[in-house]
Amino acid sequence: MKRKSLLLLLVGVLLIAFAGSVAAWTPVPVTDDPLVRMPGTQPGQVTMEGPGRCLNCHADYNHSVEPGFNWKGSMMAQASRDFLYWTCQTVAAQDVIWAVGNPNATDICERCHFPIGWLEGRSDPTNNSLFTGDDYDGVNCDFCHTLYNPFFEDADAIDPEGGKDWVGYWDEASTLSTSMAATTYDEDAVISKSVLLFNGNPLFGPDNQPVTKTGGYDVNAGGQYFNSPGSQKRSSFADPEARHQVLYSRYHKSKYFCSTCHDISNPVLQNLDFKDTLPGDGTTILPTESEPSYSYYHVERTFSEFMLSDYALPGGAAGKGSFAPGAFETSLPGNLIGKCQDCHMRDVGGVGCNKKGAPIRPDESSEHIQSGLPLHDLTGGNAWVAGILASAIPGSPNYDQVNYDLLHAPNLTLDLAAGNSNEPAAMIAGMERSKQQLELAASISDLTYDPNTGALSFNVQNNTGHKLLSGFPEGRRMFVNIKAKDVSGAVLQEINPYDYVGGTLKGLNDVYDGQGDVPAPLPLAANELYVDELVYEAHTSSTLTGEEEHTLHFALATDRYKDNRIPPKGFRYTEAQARLAEAKWLNVSDDNDSASNYFTDSEYAGGYDAVSMTVPAGAANVEVSLFYQTTSREYIEFLRNEVNGTGHLTLPLTGGAGGGDTYIVQSDPFFAELKGWGNTLWGLWIHNMDKMGAAPFLMAQAVSGTPPEPCMAPVPSLLSTDAVSSQVTLNWSDEHTADGSVTEYTVYYDQAGKSQLLADAGLNTSFTDTGLKNDQQYCYKVTSKYADCESKFSNILCATPTAPGQGNVPAGVESILTGVYSGKGGNRTFNITTSIFQGDTVVFQGYVKDQNLAPVEGATVDLAISGPSSATVSSGSSDATGMFEGSWKTSSKRGGTPLGSYTATTTGVTATSYEWDTVPKSTTFDLR
Repeated sequence: MKRKSLLLLLVGVLLIAFAGSVAAWTPVPVTDDPLVRMPGTQPGQVTMEGPGRCLNCHADYNHSVEPGFNWKGSMMAQASRDFLYWTCQTVAAQDVIWAVGNPNATDICERCHFPIGWLEGRSDPTNNSLFTGDDYDGVNCDFCHTLYNPFFEDADAIDPEGGKDWVGYWDEASTLSTSMAATTYDEDAVISKSVLLFNGNPLFGPDNQPVTKTGGYDVNAGGQYFNSPGSQKRSSFADPEARHQVLYSRYHKSKYFCSTCHDISNPVLQNLDFKDTLPGDGTTILPTESEPSYSYYHVERTFSEFMLSDYALPGGAAGKGSFAPGAFETSLPGNLIGKCQDCHMRDVGGVGCNKKGAPIRPDESSEHIQSGLPLHDLTGGNAWVAGILASAIPGSPNYDQVNYDLLHAPNLTLDLAAGNSNEPAAMIAGMERSKQQLELAASISDLTYDPNTGALSFNVQNNTGHKLLSGFPEGRRMFVNIKAKDVSGAVLQEINPYDYVGGTLKGLNDVYDGQGDVPAPLPLAANELYVDELVYEAHTSSTLTGEEEHTLHFALATDRYKDNRIPPKGFRYTEAQARLAEAKWLNVSDDNDSASNYFTDSEYAGGYDAVSMTVPAGAANVEVSLFYQTTSREYIEFLRNEVNGTGHLTLPLTGGAGGGDTYIVQSDPFFAELKGWGNTLWGLWIHNMDKMGAAPFLMAQAVSGTPPEPCMAPVPSLLSTDAVSSQVTLNWSDEHTADGSVTEYTVYYDQAGKSQLLADAGLNTSFTDTGLKNDQQYCYKVTSKYADCESKFSNILCATPTAPGQGNVPAGVESILTGVYSGKGGNRTFNITTSIFQGDTVVFQGYVKDQNLAPVEGATVDLAISGPSSATVSSGSSDATGMFEGSWKTSSKRGGTPLGSYTATTTGVTATSYEWDTVPKSTTFDLR
């Protein structure tokens, strides 16, 4: 059934509902609810590992490049702690109870914000009440590194990326990658057979294709994820030195990987015609199982926006501004951009884990010679949430008691202490990366002003691969502020002024009911003007609520009324309507009639918005500034009021399909630990409305006429980086002696164009970075500061600490034996055996000898255990005979360590004056 008829059906349902108190809503088990069923792995089919297991090797060895620290600071890791998400979900649950009779639509939210909990069956009831522990690590390691491509057959046979250019696009140098990709393909062919449709039949046919592909299902998006049940971790490299099983995955460096959670639609409205369908009927195929999610009920379209740009064309395209080939490096030939990861997981130099033998990418890889270590940056523009979450953790550098009290209120389910990613330093670093991402995302160019006529023109350039701005639209906006000033600096006219006390743009016609905490924003002054065209945002509308121009009920949105967000380079507007991603202005879509479109063909081709207008003549200068807001006062007030059931309410005051009162959060037991979110969110807003993201953040600026003086703080020269064991000492030029205005120096880690704050060094011209891991490369840059501004970055220098005494004489393991100890005290003996009982401690013994077969004393040996489970073992120091011993404790509790055949392999030898000869030795044993 088409969208229009579905809307009529739902409107009809609401019309026959009557006002007043009727029967309460009826729970429906999520697994039996066709309204929220989408293709993919379903709850209970896989078991996920928590991030703690991964962080043992992938964290705490080099914060500037390691996966662990950077992931912890991302909104991926904080997805389950995001207080905006919690409040928005509460409102969505209320909305869909009113609309369709149960709150299960919020299961769609949970599957991307709590993927481990969702996959393991803790999303029902859909009020987050059963989530615990590692669930609070959001989009985490095992979730991402067990994903597989449901269209693996096409990827292998045709390659939807645009031709089998393995050497170029995938950066593959030999048949090693081809061979390992074939192994992954075989695994995909096996595990895909367990994926079922709602009707109980297999999703995949004998040809390894989804049987619904012929109906148009051609991309998994909107939370349709497919996870491998095995213990292997899927990696974008064919040459890892891993201590666990690895499957080489081209999917993980594919743009299609990102469609999984970044092209969101509303399946409830699309499946409404099948509301009463029972699971396992053997015949019914739901619309969400046979149609691409981009074709129905727009929520957000980041992936579609990218797919409609030049960057998604075969081979990619040259970036713009900060991402142009001369300023930005990727693994694609010519430094082109061809996938989301190029910008959101940029290549850095370094190793992916803390184990010996891991290649320093890209220099030590002969298989992927262009590909650096993907920085697990995963950064968008949301800096507000991460900063506040960090401030609510005791010991954080930005600790705030008010934020702590608000987020630890007794009537909230949220558990900020749960999980592994609640590290304040990482969150603050992630917040800073978000600011940098916003500054890279846009620029203002071609600014001209004629003081004789007041004619002003400029371009707002989108440097990203999607719309500017993109993502979840509610409350998020970007706006241009223009100030025309006379020679004294007085403002002759200001366009889109912001009231920092009232916390919003002046001139909006929204209802403000700050309950006395925050005053309503000031009205526009005589020399001020609000221009809606220069406020870039998406306004959804709803036939269901009667809000034809703007609704904030995203779960009930049926269309868009305004979407003037700036398109990316090469945006193909003629294809955009099929993805519900076209520009819209006052409910009119851009289509094939380019003459009447909101954006011109040139603007679509170049990815910019050309602005021409008239401001007062005779100005000495005109200042054009582009600002970004993560959220707005309007949205915060809406969420507060809808949760509390007070104020400017927008749901029709009738008992909808769910019956009962329209606003039920405060009275229904389902919301017992959610009903406090209205006041909590409002409290967070009024206490933090001056923080970047809630307060406007300056993305770009240009000035015509007499521009302000640029920061003239001198740029230091980084002179040397002296590395010894566990530390690096930096030395840079003295700028303060010649320029007394220099107040301090700041030291940063370099992150391939981004930066991570390391320390403020005062007026010292040296700094020692301590507590480092040996054999890891660290890269640095410094700035100088005046009282009100900071210089550009210095040159970049790198250094690698090295363990003392580590020489170049080869040493290796002669042999390895497995066994167990029996007896106690003096009767304790080592029994050699390859048959180990579950629950026993496996003991590994062997000898370390040099190239002349002389024993090496004081050596430690690293072992990797592979099999049905995986582990790493480090031995104690070898004795005078060269003998070493290490152990692995197996478990028999709650199913215990999986039974089967295991192999223990040497992966490194560390000893003073020696280096490992890189010859692996192994032993096998059975766990029974």
